[in-house]
Amino acid sequence: MTDVYKITQLTDEKWLNLYDVEYQRVNMRTPHHWLMCSRKDKPVADAQSPDAVVIVPVLQTPDGPRLVLTREFRAAIWDYEVGFPAGLIDEGETIESTISRELKEETGLEVTRICHISEPVYSSAGLSDECCNMAIVEATGTPSTHLNEEHEDIEVLIMDADQVKSLLKSKTKIAAKAWGLLYHIALTGRIDLTQTNTDRNG
Repeated sequence: MTDVYKITQLTDEKWLNLYDVEYQRVNMRTPHHWLMCSRKDKPVADAQSPDAVVIVPVLQTPDGPRLVLTREFRAAIWDYEVGFPAGLIDEGETIESTISRELKEETGLEVTRICHISEPVYSSAGLSDECCNMAIVEATGTPSTHLNEEHEDIEVLIMDADQVKSLLKSKTKIAAKAWGLLYHIALTGRIDLTQTNTDRNG
């Protein structure tokens, strides 16, 4: 016997759909069901295909490097969440182009150098097969939200290491994909993320 699964689509929406996955692993006596959501045309089978990018921008200022974050309203938690600029990859768009476009749209900043792009990482594998490439970039410009879409409610935050430390001590809701990096910055007291090579090494 080998692992088997069957997927049934339960909704028919444009951006995200709900699926029932019936599966049986070789070590299971009976099949099991799991509800999941997906943005993909072929859920599970294309789990390694990135849906989005998450951008970690470092802005060079006269006072030294600063981390760029966004404070964005999220309907699912009915509150603001602090994290990194992010967005979906359009059909036919390269990851690099998505990074530049999304950073400009969400923060008004321009990418001057892409320092590192991760292999796909998963957002919440207990809920979805959504995955993204995370990118560390150098940025320039003046923060602005004038290119935000009508439904977006975003504030651009520019922080030094001490401000990141204060953020982590606050009651602010923080995105899971941002917390580890923020903790590292708070612990080291340095924003030196762009001191890396340009290879795509996981």
